[in-house]
Amino acid sequence: MFSSIRLGTSLLSLFDLYQLQLNAELVTLSGCGTGMNVVVGGDELIGLVRGLLYAGAQTLMVSLWEIHDESTAEFMRDFYTAYKGAANKAQALREAVLSLRAKRPHPYYWAAFSLVGKFS
Repeated sequence: MFSSIRLGTSLLSLFDLYQLQLNAELVTLSGCGTGMNVVVGGDELIGLVRGLLYAGAQTLMVSLWEIHDESTAEFMRDFYTAYKGAANKAQALREAVLSLRAKRPHPYYWAAFSLVGKFS
């Protein structure tokens, strides 16, 4: 319940998220470890995901572990390029993973991102 996202010098907490009303088709948390918690593994992923879905986000993309900056930038570019023409978010994720995997075969670089919520 004490999960938060650092925005500049302030924090957006789970409690703050429950007060928001979002009309967002996709919220991407591309920072390192947006699905991690130091104290209890998995807690932050559940907390932030639940909070953002409760606030009205239809789909979330989160990272499941600490991620590499350069490969994340490549992944996001590929994902959003694919998202423009893909049938759905899951297809765009698949295309971005395959593209990055061809350049960087180790799963550390391409397997960290997961979609939660509505994929269409």
